[in-house]
Amino acid sequence: MSIPSLSPFSGFLQIAYVTTDVDEAIARFAAEHNVPAWARLPGIEIESMGGRHCKLNIALAFVGPTQLELIEPLSGDDRIYREALPQTGFAIRHHHFAQLIESEAAFDTQREQMAASGVSIVVDGQSPGAARYFYTDHRATLGHYIEHIWYTPAGLAGMKQLPRNGEVQ
Repeated sequence: MSIPSLSPFSGFLQIAYVTTDVDEAIARFAAEHNVPAWARLPGIEIESMGGRHCKLNIALAFVGPTQLELIEPLSGDDRIYREALPQTGFAIRHHHFAQLIESEAAFDTQREQMAASGVSIVVDGQSPGAARYFYTDHRATLGHYIEHIWYTPAGLAGMKQLPRNGEVQ
């Protein structure tokens, strides 16, 4: 197995959590972690893998330079998000860290190297005009997934519009 030239830990951007109720998760992040301001993306459909899609409630916020993401799976090919959650009751569970990749060429190279090294790619999609992304499964060695994401200039501009919260106390 070869090791990819770009570490999955470089360009750290985001901490993502899955939840059974995004509204309750936002309320708890506000009350318990001083993160009250979120952008909500209700019922958004994303590409999960090979033309399959899932529907999610997503909330995004920044705390300093770190983006937080809350994901509530709703339907479709959402197993990757739903599998970490209990069948009943409220929960928030860590799901992945996201790595921002600086160029589309570097994104393509990293994706090819990850696949060639035998790392399982479990999500592979794009938001046309905004981003390309893939998730690698590192649960056996790190306990979580890693999302690798490249944003178009329009996607980066959109990130600048996300709510900014002060440093967590």
